[in-house]
Amino acid sequence: MTSITTDAAVATGGPRGSGRRKRQPGWFIPWLFVAFFGVVVAANGIMVYVAMTTYTGLETDNHYLKGLHYNAALEGARAQTERGWKVDLAFQSQAPRKGIVSVTLRDRYGNLLTGSVVKAAFIRPTSANHDVALELPYLGDGRYGTDVELPFSGNWDLRLTIDHSTGDYQNQQRVWVK
Repeated sequence: MTSITTDAAVATGGPRGSGRRKRQPGWFIPWLFVAFFGVVVAANGIMVYVAMTTYTGLETDNHYLKGLHYNAALEGARAQTERGWKVDLAFQSQAPRKGIVSVTLRDRYGNLLTGSVVKAAFIRPTSANHDVALELPYLGDGRYGTDVELPFSGNWDLRLTIDHSTGDYQNQQRVWVK
């Protein structure tokens, strides 16, 4: 006796009627798309979280108010140039995280500028929590200076401000600390 297979037996997965259908080729492809976009959304979410919870990039406090006074800052820079002071700023790093900052002040005619208040601020370019501000004492012969110890080696911005009865002076330069 020969067995005849019916369409119902093929549709159910075999002649025994197991009740399971055979999956079509490529049935998983839509799930690959879902997984791909799930990974993309998760990666973007992580990047947004990291961007929002780390360094803001804001270096200047009250930047809006300082922007309103920008023309006054330009006028101050022009007056600083007209005074023609000769300011020699030097920083020497001789030991790890230590250095000597010194400033020599002269007016445009070469006369010593005494009686100034000289301040130096070491600003870490990558973080605002490690800045070091100091006032430089007068050492004689137009020189101001002191030793400084910083919390980290590497690049620092040295911001110099000088207040004198004939005017003020500002300058900034990048220095390397061993």
